[in-house]
Amino acid sequence: MDFKTSQNLFSVPRMRKYINACSGNKQMTMQLYRYNLRLCQKFYGVLNIFEVVLRNAINQHYINYYSDSDWIENQAKSGGLFAHEQDEIQTTVTDYKKRGLYNNDKMVSALTFGYWTKLFSKKRYKLGGKSLLKIFPDKAKGKNQADVYLDLTHIREFRNRIAHHEPICFDGKGNINTNFARKHYQLICDYISYLGQQHNEIISLAETPDIILDKIEKLSKWTQSN
Repeated sequence: MDFKTSQNLFSVPRMRKYINACSGNKQMTMQLYRYNLRLCQKFYGVLNIFEVVLRNAINQHYINYYSDSDWIENQAKSGGLFAHEQDEIQTTVTDYKKRGLYNNDKMVSALTFGYWTKLFSKKRYKLGGKSLLKIFPDKAKGKNQADVYLDLTHIREFRNRIAHHEPICFDGKGNINTNFARKHYQLICDYISYLGQQHNEIISLAETPDIILDKIEKLSKWTQSN
């Protein structure tokens, strides 16, 4: 695909950031756009793994804490962890029960990443008996509820940026830069480790973003030398 076609398909404003970062070089612009797409693809797998292992750890913790495999439904009530989402959750519960599909696994998979990260907010952490940090037996020393909530919020926002097709290959000034992506990749790896898992083994199930990050770095060096 040539640059003119890309402008027609993806819009001039969207492509402007890429061509500005590549000093007007159209060939490099298209290369950078492809690299950003591939980088997002790589992160999709990494984020998929992280979201699943995190929500499963939270789910198992609260099954044990409440001695209740239906804790999600039962916490979607006034005063519960999911009080603010009770209408949505009860609608989901009713739908699954009507179809004879209701179980804990279905409910876990039905909740978005936002539901899970919000359980670390100050109010919900307190409602959950201030116990949820126990899912991170190997967390960094000194990390408290507020730190964990902030970190997970950053990961969620990074995930949403990718889901909304926004670039992750620039810095705040519009220069080609991988620091933003690398920072969040490291944060994801750290939290898998905090869960007591070997992040290299877990992440290896997906295609990691390292090679694409290095290629973007090379493009960055080219723009700096021209």
